[in-house]
Amino acid sequence: RLSRYPLSRYPSSGVGRSAPGINYYDMKFQCTVDIPIQQSYLWYESSEGDSDPQVSTKVIRGPLVDEVHQKFSSWIYQVTRLYKDKDHAEIEFTIGPIPTDDGVGKEVITRMTANMVTNKEFYTDSNGRDFLKRVRDHREDWPLQVTQPVAGNYYPLNLGIYTKDKKSEFSVLVDRATGGASIKDGEVELMLHRRILHDDGRGVGEALDEQVCVNNNRTCEGLTVRGNYYISIHKLGAGSRWRRTTGQEIYSPFLLAFTHENSENWKHSHLAKGTIMDPNYSLPPNVALITLEKLDGGIVLLRLAHLYEPSEDAEYSTLTKVELKKLFAMKTIKELKEVSLSANQDKSQMKKMTWKVEGDKGQEPQAVRGGPASNPDLVVELGPMEIRTFLLKF
Repeated sequence: RLSRYPLSRYPSSGVGRSAPGINYYDMKFQCTVDIPIQQSYLWYESSEGDSDPQVSTKVIRGPLVDEVHQKFSSWIYQVTRLYKDKDHAEIEFTIGPIPTDDGVGKEVITRMTANMVTNKEFYTDSNGRDFLKRVRDHREDWPLQVTQPVAGNYYPLNLGIYTKDKKSEFSVLVDRATGGASIKDGEVELMLHRRILHDDGRGVGEALDEQVCVNNNRTCEGLTVRGNYYISIHKLGAGSRWRRTTGQEIYSPFLLAFTHENSENWKHSHLAKGTIMDPNYSLPPNVALITLEKLDGGIVLLRLAHLYEPSEDAEYSTLTKVELKKLFAMKTIKELKEVSLSANQDKSQMKKMTWKVEGDKGQEPQAVRGGPASNPDLVVELGPMEIRTFLLKF
């Protein structure tokens, strides 16, 4: 359920003159945990402003989804969707062109605040795979002197970010690469758009002020971006399944394909002949097929990935199996060869280097890895976070 509370101003943080661009509302999202979430749009390196404009809101209810449409300003618009069969909220934002008439560049963020005691800790993904623990204003390998309290705590996101306390987890998934942080306890923020008027002197050599021009470059304006992010709340330890499952749905959505129809033989479009999988078989819920590509010479490149980290989930952070005979039930696999991740070297010929790391006492547990692929049974095993690559001939 989505409930809206009276609007108020967010006080200036005093860091980089961070100030709100617009108002914000309180959002209470209920699934397995009831925690009020406060979401707002702000920008960094801005002025505090003197006005407190009202946010226009329109609620649309339907049999499958409820929507809340909000216009925060002439250049920020948001639609929040709550689907009947989902335990999360989907937020679609449209931002831009960012105005610069005041001579101030802006980095627009959305900030979500929950009444959670997170002890400076939050987690961000590494290349969409494992989640790494982050501690605000801290580095594990050296004593950090904080000179950039905001920028120094931003991390790249490809899948998402989450934070937790002793009772619950608050997760946010993204639909594109972006930056995220937790600048204060209980807060999660995403960088959604920015337009900077001056070079920051850090190597780019120009201001980040991309524009689109029409009429032979006589009319130019900043870019407008549209995207989605997804938020959910779970009991402590129960959020990983949502992050992994929904993350795959975001990363690999269903695609609609269309073709020209032959009006004299229209029925042929209704005959599905494309599947090669056993109709009674499906991949394990902790496995993703990340590559299926036909190469030259009739060779097929196959990559399978385990979605979970060790100890992330009691049921799914385990060794799992994929039955290739059922995955390619309508084909006969004549040859199966495991290769490196980049598929340019046989796995049996790979030689891994052993590195001596200062301070390493060799106490890390041995990673669980799948055994050799069995050619007679054509069963592939995958350990937590493992990716295996194969070349197949039919």
